[in-house]
Amino acid sequence: MKEQITVKVFFWMILSWSAANLFAQALYMGLNGVPFDAFAMIDSLGNWYYAVVIAEVAVWMYVAFYFAKRLVSKINSPTQIQVNH
Repeated sequence: MKEQITVKVFFWMILSWSAANLFAQALYMGLNGVPFDAFAMIDSLGNWYYAVVIAEVAVWMYVAFYFAKRLVSKINSPTQIQVNH
């Protein structure tokens, strides 16, 4: 049995992810007075950087394929015309 993730669930996942990022950035800026330094964060990961990039690309590819599959299924779905007699 395949379980489908609905668009509402994706919406709330993206919304909560964005809110968490904004909260983390605001907290960091509140404590340190400057925003995150992306290059310093990447340097601190060392060789783990490649694993993080691969995981992030995989997640975004999954999201892209999910929405592409939904779009193709909507385009290819047979339209039913209801005729009342």
